Amino acid sequence: MQRLGVLDWQCNLSFRSINLLDGESAHTSLNLFSCRRSSESSHSKARLRSKLNVTLQSLMRQCSEIQSTVHDNINELLDEEDEVCPVECVREFKTDEEFSIVLEKAKKTGALVVVDFYRTACGSCKYIEQGFVKLCRRAGDEQAPVIFLKHNVIDEYDEQSEVAERLRIKTVPLFHFYKNGVLLEAFPTRDKERVLAAILKYSAPAPADA
Repeated sequence: MQRLGVLDWQCNLSFRSINLLDGESAHTSLNLFSCRRSSESSHSKARLRSKLNVTLQSLMRQCSEIQSTVHDNINELLDEEDEVCPVECVREFKTDEEFSIVLEKAKKTGALVVVDFYRTACGSCKYIEQGFVKLCRRAGDEQAPVIFLKHNVIDEYDEQSEVAERLRIKTVPLFHFYKNGVLLEAFPTRDKERVLAAILKYSAPAPADA
């Protein structure tokens, strides 16, 4: 028998230190088989690379779209925040004395005083608060000024505040409308449009005498 040497193939199907015993026909068959396997492996790798490239491009497009959407949403949120009045626009008072001082000052200017009575743990109160804060910018003018106030009916001791007790407030959110020190109207609501309608009603200038 004749030993034909050692084949060392660097393919997916490698043959190291293979002894062939029966001559050239075996060598030729092995050579064709190895090359065929090598060709199939190359095609498979090419297809896999192509699929990976397509997938990667798709992911990059999706990431770009998500980034664009997030950017737009952030801009919308910033625009909404710009529409909201500063916090000090709606002034908070804690005592009867503070409330009386504001009402007295409002008498001198003829301003309408709108009070939002709320509780911290009240979901409806938090809902209407956002609309109430926005109204402070839009309602009233120099001829018909409007003062926006808010009051927490629960004090720091988790008890009913002196203001809420004196006014016998049982339901929140509750809105009071004062002019010249007189309570014109009071109603509970979470509807911003109803609050706005009352503001426009009581801040409108009195009709001129005929």
